[in-house]
Amino acid sequence: MLTPEQIKFCETHEITEAQFLGKEEINKDLDLRSLTSIPKGFNPQVGENLCLDSLTSIPEGFNPKVGGDLFLDSLTFIPEGCNPQVGGRVVLKK
Repeated sequence: MLTPEQIKFCETHEITEAQFLGKEEINKDLDLRSLTSIPKGFNPQVGENLCLDSLTSIPEGFNPKVGGDLFLDSLTFIPEGCNPQVGGRVVLKK
């Protein structure tokens, strides 16, 4: 069961609880470029691209599955403990 904050996140970004938890794929791009932190428990499966351009850090255990590209334009590296599965590119700050 999700917390009220997690439910609000799902409503705001038009995803289901199963999609939030990574139990069901999001069959499109997921644009979260304004998100500065990852909500606890969020581990999506995204069929296309995942945009997380404004993240300031990635929590341990965040391991999304992304069919396309993963955009992390505010980060210079992926920390230990984060192991995303990406079908395309991982784009980091240069």
